[in-house]
Order: sequence, then C-alpha cells, then structure tokens
Amino acid sequence: MKYKHIDSALHNFGHSFVSLMNYVDDMYICELLDAAARNSCCSEVRINFSGEVADLPEHSAPQLVKSFEYWKAWLPKLLERQNVSPSSLSAIALRYKLTRMGREVHMEAIDDRGMHHNVLVQHTL
Repeated sequence: MKYKHIDSALHNFGHSFVSLMNYVDDMYICELLDAAARNSCCSEVRINFSGEVADLPEHSAPQLVKSFEYWKAWLPKLLERQNVSPSSLSAIALRYKLTRMGREVHMEAIDDRGMHHNVLVQHTL
C-alpha cells in the first residue's frame, strides 16, 4: 500500500465518473449531474461511494443509479490497480458543484491514518 498514490487514484476515479465515457441508456451521467446540481439548493451534488446503499440526490434518474452501482463496484479494483488498499480508505465521496466558471469536481476520502484527502479533478467537460 502506497499512501502517496491515494490522490492520483481518487483523481482518476473522479475524472472517469464525470467523463463522456460514463453513459447509461444513451444518457451522459455528467448531464444528469448538471441537472441534479441545478435542482439542489446549493448547486451541488455529493455522492458517497463508501456506503452500503446508494447515497444519491433525492429523485435521481435511474441511469444515475445504475451508473453509481457500476462505478461503486469498480472502485476497489481501481484502487488495487493503483497500489492503494480499498480498506485503507473511508468516506469516499464525489462533490459536483456548478459555479459561475463552470463545473467543479472534487474527490474526497479519509485514509486509515486519519488524513483527509481532497482532490480537485481538473479538465472535465
């Protein structure tokens, strides 16, 4: 396990989740996240990938739920491939926020040493 790889692994996961390669039933997940953020009170969507059940915005589109389930199952494999033990991370979450300048995507996690990781995912759509 290499702690220095955590930020890179979180970035890669977040970038893939909001990319145009993430679509379900001909719907791009980034468009669904945009819509969910516009409908929230603070223009932000937070998705927790650490829980046992889907922790998504209320009334989420079925495509977003399907995508969440797929990516949640894939997350441990991605972490292991990047030499990060999945059991060493908790509270793994994606924050998707609409700002005046566009989108802001952050991946957050807490490692088993209590260190908080907050990674800005840049160069998204």
